[in-house]
Amino acid sequence: MKRISIVFCLMFSIIYSQYGYGVIPGAVVEETDNGAINYSQGIVTATGIGSIPEYAVNAGQARAMAIRAAKVDARRQLIELVNGITLTSETTMRNRMADEVVKEKVSGLIRGAYQVGDVRYLSDTSVEVTMAVSLSGISEIVIPTEGFNATPPPPPSPSTTPPTAATSAYTGIIVDARGLGVRPALAPRLLDQNGGVVYGPGNYTREYAITNGVAGYSKSLEAAREDMRVKGNPLIVKAVSVSGANKADVVIANADVMKIKSADASNGVLRDCRVLILLD
Repeated sequence: MKRISIVFCLMFSIIYSQYGYGVIPGAVVEETDNGAINYSQGIVTATGIGSIPEYAVNAGQARAMAIRAAKVDARRQLIELVNGITLTSETTMRNRMADEVVKEKVSGLIRGAYQVGDVRYLSDTSVEVTMAVSLSGISEIVIPTEGFNATPPPPPSPSTTPPTAATSAYTGIIVDARGLGVRPALAPRLLDQNGGVVYGPGNYTREYAITNGVAGYSKSLEAAREDMRVKGNPLIVKAVSVSGANKADVVIANADVMKIKSADASNGVLRDCRVLILLD
């Protein structure tokens, strides 16, 4: 066993970064000791650890069994992370997982999790593996089928050039919600000061919300301006408060609501989910 361990360490001693993927500047990431929910890049990652079993007969078998154990552990960590995802201002994944059908579908998604980065071989002969699932995959399972805009957005015209800051056409909405304690969610809404829905499921199709995400998130205005969701000439408005038990819905001043509606009427920014929320 000692000889197997020595060979294992010598052959596989490269240690990679904890999560095995690059995080974009300004990304909104909720981290735990064993993983992260990256709302900006739409990915949930978890790191599992596997040890060499005592009954391994050679280095090859030891390596394979340790990697397999690490992947099992990573999938277990993924379940915990997914349970902590906020869906809406009133609902979390933990609430939805009480539904046995949803629970089984989420379990199937996690069983199909993919590896991110390389296996990391540690000095104590154990290994680390990072596994991931997409937020879009989770959205497809938990987002309801009713209440959405039934009309798909038209395809972009090939002759149309993206508007620039010099034009009056807005390419998206950036909502500056910094300082309000807003939490990221899969399906946030924008509300007016009277509680009316400015941006919600009625603005976009379910398919569009799953594929593109309801809203993007960033911690940096500079990074937000360069985000492909809104890049070009985004309208920037300041949020005035937060709403809902989970603090995921953002309240916009009534004076800015008309600007948002005008931008949507002229360029379909809400229909195309071209909304990005700035958080602390």
